[in-house]
Amino acid sequence: MIRRPAWWPLLILFWGLVTFASYAWHIHELERHANTMAAMRGRLVFDLIESTRLWAAKHGGVYAPVTADSPPNPWLDSAEKNISTPSGVLLTLINPAYMTRQLNELIAAGSDMQVHLTSLKPLNPDNRPDSWERESLDHFETDRSERISIVGAGATASFRYMAPLEVKQACLTCHAKQGYRLGDVRGGISVSFPASYIYTIIDAQKRDFMDIHGAVFVLFGLLAWGSLLVTRRNLLSLEEIRRDLIENEKMASLGRMVAGFAHELNTPVGVAVGATSQSQELVAELGRLIDREEVSEADLRQRLSLLGDTSALALSNLRRAAAMVQSFKRTAVDQTSEAERNYDLAGVIDDVSRTLYASFKNTGIRVEIDCPRDIKLFGSAGALEQLLTNLLQNSRLHAFEDGTRSGVVRIQARLEEDRVRIDFSDDGAGMDADTLAHAFEPFFTTRRGSGGSGLGLYIAYNLATRILGGTISCSSQPGHGTRFLIVFPRNCHEKDSAQS
Repeated sequence: MIRRPAWWPLLILFWGLVTFASYAWHIHELERHANTMAAMRGRLVFDLIESTRLWAAKHGGVYAPVTADSPPNPWLDSAEKNISTPSGVLLTLINPAYMTRQLNELIAAGSDMQVHLTSLKPLNPDNRPDSWERESLDHFETDRSERISIVGAGATASFRYMAPLEVKQACLTCHAKQGYRLGDVRGGISVSFPASYIYTIIDAQKRDFMDIHGAVFVLFGLLAWGSLLVTRRNLLSLEEIRRDLIENEKMASLGRMVAGFAHELNTPVGVAVGATSQSQELVAELGRLIDREEVSEADLRQRLSLLGDTSALALSNLRRAAAMVQSFKRTAVDQTSEAERNYDLAGVIDDVSRTLYASFKNTGIRVEIDCPRDIKLFGSAGALEQLLTNLLQNSRLHAFEDGTRSGVVRIQARLEEDRVRIDFSDDGAGMDADTLAHAFEPFFTTRRGSGGSGLGLYIAYNLATRILGGTISCSSQPGHGTRFLIVFPRNCHEKDSAQS
């Protein structure tokens, strides 16, 4: 994703979704908190009125002077509803229900709140429930928990709170005649006020939250985009450096191969030159013998026999040199190119073995190859040759301490359906668990400064997975050697279809 800027808007989109989710959650919490505060307001008023009613009920009601605002209660059936003081002042009994109505008038006059005493069996028609209160009263018959709702919409919406009134001992004085018993629900008190009380709080906070989340989205979006730009530039620079190091390592490996090949080629070429030189001398001797007046047949046959031997020796060594050159040519061309071609698996393994012969010749390391001659593949032969070269050089350098220890390297190859399985193992020093865990990491080596670049197995891993389209795994224990298992498709087109 870092390499492809076209994908970056998806990251910004994801961050936008996260920011929106955070904003939505905060708004939800804000609305929940506002509703809680509104419910507390309604509950506080209900509790205050209920406590006042209970106080009045315990005292059998209270008497107040009759005025225009406080006339006798026509719905109160009591023999002592009206009394007079010794001075002649007419008093009327204020029972809890009458007190509730008067408290509602006082509250409504001083605020936007309405308090309504209601019941399913009201004595006063003004106490008849509206549809929401009736639904709440029906609800209290089975569930006495408070009810909270926002009724209506827009500017006319109101917040409504209602809780039940239960019959208590002090209430039976007035309500026993209605058939109520202790603990019954005789009605409820509803508290309502405009929902704008909630919306005002929410709207102000919404704007703040929107500004904060918008600023956070823009700030972190810019930081993320800038960080991606810097990271991409550094990553591409690092990859360029790594590619150069890998290419240098490949060329260094090829250079070591060339040096070893040149040394090996020198032997058959030198023998062929010596044999050719001797053949020239024999030809000259034959000329001198022919120039004599008398030449014995034995001398001629001896010279001709020697000439045949030297010619055969020269031809044998030249053929050996030609085979070496041909093998090296295939290996060198393949390893410097990723071109795909038809190739013979056993031939590739043999070419690698012959090319590295000089590196192993003067050591006690024996390379054993077990590969059927009929495995035909199509793909990058150079990648496989480079992979096997790196594994062989790794064994010589690390498993057998740069060739100072003797041992055996085994290369076993098999074709299993349409996949090639190469089992590469040695009986060398092995690796501990920590070294094994980092074996395929770039620049990791246990021989820093002693011939190890830390890129051999990293290159092998990339060749096996990216070029050959397969897998490579390693298992090892100290003192028990190391094993690499390589599996890849027989045909590179199968790799391409699998990766796509």
